[in-house]
Amino acid sequence: MDSAADTTAPDGAGVLRVLVVEDLPRVQTLLRELIDEPGRFEVQAVADTESQAIAQYRALQPDAVVIDLSLREGTGLGVIQALRRGGPAARRPLLIVLTNHAFPVLEAACRNAGADHFLDKSRDVRTVRLLLEQARQAGAAGAA
Repeated sequence: MDSAADTTAPDGAGVLRVLVVEDLPRVQTLLRELIDEPGRFEVQAVADTESQAIAQYRALQPDAVVIDLSLREGTGLGVIQALRRGGPAARRPLLIVLTNHAFPVLEAACRNAGADHFLDKSRDVRTVRLLLEQARQAGAAGAA
């Protein structure tokens, strides 16, 4: 983006940049449709492996990452650990786990690794958008 006008929405909040980490094409499409909205939310990239997710994160520095635990290679937990280990606390993206494996033991492991939210894919998909909107508004309030 070349200017501040390109990244600021009419409501004063900037565009929230999102990386989706998901291995199933139909869920990738669903999340893109749910998240993408010009001037508000942008899915910068989709990764379907742990190594691809980490590389995309480092290259793009998104504001939020939506992460499935089961990936084509590696795991979402490995992504969370790498993202929390690899950067300054000041540059801390929102990490939202969205999984079909919503078991308490996995939630505890994800939260201990640094996930901000842990959602059940079968019932909480729309909550992703709500959490992203809250993060976007908090970012606007913090910038004011």
